[in-house]
Amino acid sequence: MKKVLLVFVLITIISVGTVFADHPSGLGIGVMGSLGGGWEGGGLSGGLIISLKLPSMPVYWGVDLAFGKNYFRLGVIGDYYLIDRVLINDINLNWFVGVGGWVNCVIDPLSFGFGARLPIGLSWQPIKILEVFINIAPSIGISLNPFYFPAGGIAGEIGVRLWL
Repeated sequence: MKKVLLVFVLITIISVGTVFADHPSGLGIGVMGSLGGGWEGGGLSGGLIISLKLPSMPVYWGVDLAFGKNYFRLGVIGDYYLIDRVLINDINLNWFVGVGGWVNCVIDPLSFGFGARLPIGLSWQPIKILEVFINIAPSIGISLNPFYFPAGGIAGEIGVRLWL
């Protein structure tokens, strides 16, 4: 019964989520920093993500450059916001929940991974063209070379985006 209820809730969110969209339309470009840890251990890693939202696509893209004590990672993330609603109208504070995916390549040692993520966060627009946001994004996936599951972890992200 719990599974049926969960499926019903997810279908409802997906079907009505875009009705509540509150981010601006147009081109959004920005930068965000991330800090997180993996399910497989290894400590914290940080990175810099270049953020891009194209007017013709409902996906928030990011190019992820991350580094740790002994590695370098290049990755791509893409998030679709299922819910994007006003939290406090007077100060333009919004909240969002999305689903997304990630693909990355780690160098030294060389490995490749992919998976799904769940961004949950807050977005504030002090002026029309500027957005400041913060979110957490748990993720799960598979890593190849060597193979292990689950790959992923949880990341905290904070950034700014300009809307043109």
